[in-house]
Amino acid sequence: MMRALAFILLAACATTQPQPPAGGPRGLHASEHLDVAAQHESAAKEESRWPDTFAAATATGHSIPWFRSWDSAAEQERLAAIHRTKAAALQAAYEEACGTRPADQTTVSPLQRYGTGGWNTATGVIVYLTPTVSPDALLSELRCHRAWMMLAPAGMDDCPLDLPGLAFDARGDGEGITLSIIVRDPALVAELQRRAAHDLEAAAKHRAAK
Repeated sequence: MMRALAFILLAACATTQPQPPAGGPRGLHASEHLDVAAQHESAAKEESRWPDTFAAATATGHSIPWFRSWDSAAEQERLAAIHRTKAAALQAAYEEACGTRPADQTTVSPLQRYGTGGWNTATGVIVYLTPTVSPDALLSELRCHRAWMMLAPAGMDDCPLDLPGLAFDARGDGEGITLSIIVRDPALVAELQRRAAHDLEAAAKHRAAK
């Protein structure tokens, strides 16, 4: 019986576990949480097929001095539920931030649509934007774009708005808007500045193409 048990344990441990998604700077996207949940659910079904070795041992009359149980299938189901809950939270955050906005206001960074220039600061960047949008509307669009980027990987590796720990301050008048973006992690300041420069360059190309 012990040899059979050892074989089962070795076979279970040798099962290849899928690699978890890499996620983005702010963690897993909603679609990736759903992928991981599906992996855990598949693992739960697979592990539920293993025989109850404790029941088999007691049925043969062997004396077991102590017994503790841990249901690995139930643990996989618990982890799947956690990831599905996180995916639902990201979807709800997107719906709250974006509502029924058109695609061009959710999928394209406001910095690329309105940006005209900027400069670096010790903690981040200052960005100048056209006065075609109000400061309140701009902040709303920033929140929406950040929420949209958490739904699924979308090739936003150069978007400054996808970094964690950002804080925004927008002020404007008839001549334009000044947007301050700071990042709380000093190690990310240079990356924020690089990404902001990328968006401003894209904004300049967009204006030139008109």
